[in-house]
Amino acid sequence: MIKDGKIVKDIVFSGEPFFDEDSFHERLRDICDKLDIATPVVLPQHFVNFVRFHNCRFYEHDFVESFPYDRLVLEDCKD
Repeated sequence: MIKDGKIVKDIVFSGEPFFDEDSFHERLRDICDKLDIATPVVLPQHFVNFVRFHNCRFYEHDFVESFPYDRLVLEDCKD
């Protein structure tokens, strides 16, 4: 998670690869649980960006509950 241009909290999460939006949403929920934050609203464009560019960003307006950071960035870091 990023606040004022700095990474303030991060995790490395490994799990089974996913190939559809449902499994993407499940992984995101697991990650948010580990970070102890609310799960953002996932739009189809988030999934498309993750598949095409291996990352996606969620901003404060993507969260229904309060989100005290500037953005949440998910990156696919393959070995």
